[in-house]
Amino acid sequence: MPDPDTQRKLIEILRILSESTEEMGARKIAEELNRRGYNLGERATRYHLRMLDERGFTKKHGYLGRVLTKMGEEELKHALVTDRMGFISTRIEDFEIRTTFDPVTNSGDVVVNICYVSKNDFDKAFGLMKRVVESGYAISPKIRVADEGEEILENDVPEGQVAFASVCSITIDGVLIKNGIPVNLKYGGIIKITDGVIQRFTDVIDYSGTSINPMSVFTSRKMTSIINVLDKGSGYMLANIREIPMTARDSALKLLDDLHAADINGIFSGCESVRPLLGVPIELGKCGIASYSGINPFAAFGEAGIKTRILPLAAVMNVRELKKME
Repeated sequence: MPDPDTQRKLIEILRILSESTEEMGARKIAEELNRRGYNLGERATRYHLRMLDERGFTKKHGYLGRVLTKMGEEELKHALVTDRMGFISTRIEDFEIRTTFDPVTNSGDVVVNICYVSKNDFDKAFGLMKRVVESGYAISPKIRVADEGEEILENDVPEGQVAFASVCSITIDGVLIKNGIPVNLKYGGIIKITDGVIQRFTDVIDYSGTSINPMSVFTSRKMTSIINVLDKGSGYMLANIREIPMTARDSALKLLDDLHAADINGIFSGCESVRPLLGVPIELGKCGIASYSGINPFAAFGEAGIKTRILPLAAVMNVRELKKME
């Protein structure tokens, strides 16, 4: 019997095949798994497919890929809907705990997002990322770039592609928790900016009630206008809101200052005692901390016509592997 994590991945593969109108190969399935929040490479996906083949839930159609069998359809029907609900919240909690970054010593592991682009688009993407970072709409100027064939997070970068790693805003939550401050990441959303001034959240998704990362939802729906903000000062950005106890406010503000000194930024509302916060309700006795999303540079790539494969909340990475953009 597989462990619960493996079982969730197997069920998700069955779900992906059930939603497809044609055979699917391991690469396509791996890409879809990553989009849904599972950091699984092509080789690992093949391993899981073999497990499903052995159970009779999937079968190969020559070189075209896999299809779902009748047994697979029945297995999927019996899989609990709750397997997916709350998955993102659980994944966030896992990465918060795995964050070991110490802003004072500037050492330890941070949470990262990954984005793959064509090598032909690298210069354009790098320049755009630099603009987003320098304008303050990302989490950190520290990034990693991996060329084709290089390994990043146990996966080789595909031929003809380049991978960018950016610091994820969950790093902030992890540091707060590590220092004894309870954090509840409540909402992912879209923040409206007019003439360089933050106005309010126009759309939010509660992390506890979704099976897909809100940042993936907003980017796939093309709801940002980041380049317009860079060029004209007005538009829409990706952002998050988390809650902490009001009694921990002073300690949190000190930690946010330490993070800023360590080049972990992106906070645009540092626990002001106001409710609602930028149009979003905050629980009584708590204060809200709003930050931009580490996905903003990658969303800008898509706006510029660059084909991307974005993996939000991909993994933890030692901060020493990241280099500051110059």
